[in-house]
Amino acid sequence: MIRPAFVYFALFALFSTSVYAAGSTDYALDQGFVKFSAPASWPVIMEKTEGDPQFIAFQVKDPADAGSGEATRVTIETRLLDDSANFQPLVNAGMAKAKQLPGYEQRTDGVDATVLRYFAQNGKTRYEYRETWYLNGHLMVHVRCARPMLAGTSAQWTAEYEKGCGEIMTTLRPH
Repeated sequence: MIRPAFVYFALFALFSTSVYAAGSTDYALDQGFVKFSAPASWPVIMEKTEGDPQFIAFQVKDPADAGSGEATRVTIETRLLDDSANFQPLVNAGMAKAKQLPGYEQRTDGVDATVLRYFAQNGKTRYEYRETWYLNGHLMVHVRCARPMLAGTSAQWTAEYEKGCGEIMTTLRPH
């Protein structure tokens, strides 16, 4: 016979797991100096949390990706700067590199001025990129969200992706 206390515990465990899965997960780089949150449904596909630079990369699973050979990725990278004056030249170099990508086209409609949003070709597929850089003490923090522009991608998935990428950028901003 199943005891009522066991049933309540099992239901609590199931409920708390589903609530957690729908929420966010906290991450840290550089011994906790850089902290951010990302959607719990985004699996970490690569990470380097020792030395310099450090990074965490996520894959954002879009049902439209299946069989396409394409993947949506979000990467957070930190780099220790010996001098904060090096920050702007590194940002400028990152922006110049983006502008050299094949098919580069900057997106300007409804875009936050601190975020570089653009389209570019990655092989035969057009991608949308969203990049920003922060200076946190002597650490340069670079966030890059990249997604293929696939016909089968739903508006709901796109909204969730945009929200998650925005959440990372917001939680990374130095306070």
